[in-house]
This record gives sequence, structure tokens and C-alpha cells, in this order.
Amino acid sequence: PADPDTTNLPELPDGWVWTTLQMIADVRSGVTKGRDLSKFKTIAVPYLRVANVQVGYLDLREVKQIPIKEDELEGYRLQVNDVLYTEGGDRDKLGRGTVWKGEIDPCIHQNHIFCARLYLPDVNPEWVSMTGQLEYARNYVDSVASQSVNLASINSTNLKAMPVPLPPIQEQVRIMERIRRMGQQIEIAE
Repeated sequence: PADPDTTNLPELPDGWVWTTLQMIADVRSGVTKGRDLSKFKTIAVPYLRVANVQVGYLDLREVKQIPIKEDELEGYRLQVNDVLYTEGGDRDKLGRGTVWKGEIDPCIHQNHIFCARLYLPDVNPEWVSMTGQLEYARNYVDSVASQSVNLASINSTNLKAMPVPLPPIQEQVRIMERIRRMGQQIEIAE
């Protein structure tokens, strides 16, 4: 994959690099609803919809099931530390996401949710998810999104090209720990 165009991106600290989501993860789409599976042996499995994937967390109060071919489960099955992104909806909700922690097993995702499965253990999935919510990423998603009458969407090609700032793994972990502590302090103050 090509390096990201860094022309309009912030300068990074020493030791950090700009990369793209495609350079650090296998980005895949999920199962399409409404397929004719009448000629196949199927199983029903829980699946994530756009409503389930929020910014930084999953809303699992209502998880529906979908029929799939028996042999499709492993291809669609979510794995712990997969980074999830929404593909469509209101413009401000495009690309929102979080990290899958294995809350339901098995579980798959609908085609309106992208799953980024990181290639290397020295990339923190929470870091990748969090950077997708930063201003530069929100601006990127907004600039490449397509708009129909009521809905906006981002395609996999554009999501794969999304720039990701990448510090060394120790720094990723340290920053995410500090963010977690700050979040806990805010909760206590409330």
C-alpha cells in the first residue's frame, strides 16, 4: 500500500510514523443481510449491527441473530482485539468504532461494519481505535465519505487508506493507560 499523504496531517514526535490502516491491518467487510440461503445448510449466529458499535464501546443490549452458511462462520467470526468501524449512517457516525473483546462467542458482523484485524502484536488495537476518533481522522472520513439522500458511507478502499499515527508500542500502551486513568477520574468526579 502507498504511504499516506501527510500534507495536511500534523507533524509527529520523533520515533512516530504515519501509516495507513491497510499497512497495519487486514480490513474486511461482514455478512450481507437478506441473502437467499434456502439451498444451503445454515446456522444462526449473533451479529453486530451499526447500532451496536459506538465510539469507544459496544452497546450489546440488543444483539440480533442472522443465518449464515455453516462453512462461513470462521471467515466472519470476530476475534479478540479486532478493531471495528461503522460503514454508514449519519455523517457524524461514520467510522466510529471500538475494539472487540470477545463479549459474545461466536459473533460476526454485518457488512455495514468493517473489521480491522491487526497484523502485528506491537500495534495496540485500542490505540488504533482511539486514533480513528481524533480530529484528523474525523476530517479524513468526512472528506472521503459519499452521501446519498439520508445516509453517508465510507467504502473499504477509503477506510484502508485512513492515516494512522504510529508511535512505538510502549508509547501506545502508556498513552492508552493515561487516557483510561483520566476517564476514571472523570467518572469519579461525576
